[in-house]
Amino acid sequence: MKTIILILLTIFSYSLFAGGPWSNKKKSGFFQVQSTFPASSYNLLFLENNKESALKRPVLDYTLQAYLEYGITDKIDLISTLPYKIVSTSGTANNFPDSLALNEGSLNGLSNYKFGVKYQLLNKKILVAGSIVSSFNTIKKDLNKGLTTGYEANSIGLYLHFGKSFSEKTYSFLDLGVNAMSNNFSSYLDVHYEIGYQLKKSFWTALTFDIRESFKDGSFQNANLKETGLYTNDQEYFAFGLKASYELKNKIGFTAATFGAFSGNYVAKVGTFSIGVYKKW
Repeated sequence: MKTIILILLTIFSYSLFAGGPWSNKKKSGFFQVQSTFPASSYNLLFLENNKESALKRPVLDYTLQAYLEYGITDKIDLISTLPYKIVSTSGTANNFPDSLALNEGSLNGLSNYKFGVKYQLLNKKILVAGSIVSSFNTIKKDLNKGLTTGYEANSIGLYLHFGKSFSEKTYSFLDLGVNAMSNNFSSYLDVHYEIGYQLKKSFWTALTFDIRESFKDGSFQNANLKETGLYTNDQEYFAFGLKASYELKNKIGFTAATFGAFSGNYVAKVGTFSIGVYKKW
């Protein structure tokens, strides 16, 4: 059966290797630049209840992103994410005539900028942290063509993070949060679980599971966005991912990831790859 890959990193903006209850030491940090690119354009969307939606035009969706963590104390981290999107439509798909489709076009610009604060609550055998993450409406949009670079809304999320290092080579953590959105977008539950293992010195791999579940309490609707699957209301997914990183002695590292979906709602069916480079200090 053909593997179905979900564009997760176009939906939520954290770094490939961010998350968990661990914090940076004072004045230390982590900076990463990463890119997510599709294997091809997509013309099908996941819908809930194991259904799918055929699009009239194929959509291309690229993401460039800068991510920063900085320790202002040994227990408090500042987190900042700046994503840039390149989206476009062209031609027709699924035997739809051009006359029935929205006008084709392209759009470049910032997606939703995010800023957060994480505080380490407990540092025992199990680590616990809490965080507040705000997302801002810094997007560009051309709704007549069904194009947007992010959610037309602000949001605020409250998270708890639980984690443990079982050995020098194995770790595991869980992020659990609830996000409230403005502009009549639905609030949603956000869950991330990750388990990682060090295969060789400086070479790490990880398996992840991600859930986004809409509370369906928002009335925002835009039919044109449903023609592209770009940042519609009530987006959901249940997905898995594979990640890898390799770090040099100078604390410069390289990352790669791919994600697959078990199910979703108004999110794309397409093969994607993510690569990045980071620096620790």
